[in-house]
Amino acid sequence: LDDTVLVASVEEAMNAGIPVVIFDSGLKKEGTVSFVATDNFKGGEMAGAEMARLLGGKGKVAMLRYQEGSASTNEREEGFLKAAEAGGLEVVVKNQYGGATVETAQKASENLLAPLKSGDTLSVDGIYAPNESTTYGMLRALQDAGVAGKVKFVGFDASEKLLEGLKADQIQALVVQNPRKMGYLGVKTLVAKLKGEKVE
Repeated sequence: LDDTVLVASVEEAMNAGIPVVIFDSGLKKEGTVSFVATDNFKGGEMAGAEMARLLGGKGKVAMLRYQEGSASTNEREEGFLKAAEAGGLEVVVKNQYGGATVETAQKASENLLAPLKSGDTLSVDGIYAPNESTTYGMLRALQDAGVAGKVKFVGFDASEKLLEGLKADQIQALVVQNPRKMGYLGVKTLVAKLKGEKVE
């Protein structure tokens, strides 16, 4: 969950001759066997471009970040900001964090929504969340506030609850990864390295 904290452990393994493959979320460390991940910045750009399309290139949006130090979600957040602003949107909330669980994300979402809510409407036109826990936490907060479906909502990742939100038109779009392929390529790369085969 942090691009710095695990560096010492990875260096210790590498110094002991143990090959290391990093997958899903990067570390501030060079020299590992491989890094297998989604292009998270591009995923964020896709979310921002879709939000701009949904809003016709104008409007105010809020973003709930995930957690400081998470490389993958930080890239998704920065990609979203770039594409949303390039698409004509004004991002009025961009520095609030949901934290690592659905519960903390829901509480953070409630805090984010409170000053934006007036009656049964919000003063923003769109909301973006960069991973499964923030997307679900925000969905629950929108539902509890009675405004789910009244604002364009773009999330990241998929789960049964998020797909239900998509079907109910309370979420308008989800950017989805291929975690099975990431896991497959991570293990395939490591096995090739252990066999002494060329890793490309």
